[in-house]
Amino acid sequence: MLKHSRYRRILGAALIVSGALLMWLTPEILAGTIAILLAFVLEILGIYLERLDRKRF
Repeated sequence: MLKHSRYRRILGAALIVSGALLMWLTPEILAGTIAILLAFVLEILGIYLERLDRKRF
């Protein structure tokens, strides 16, 4: 994926923040449900990238 831990850490943080924003700004309709699912995926990817960075060092 990303070889440099600096970029991986920045991308992970950006994914976590964008996922949190999607969860916070989601309306209560079908599109909101899809946005919540997308937010969860972004959060999981961000956490995975952060953990991957910690395991290497």
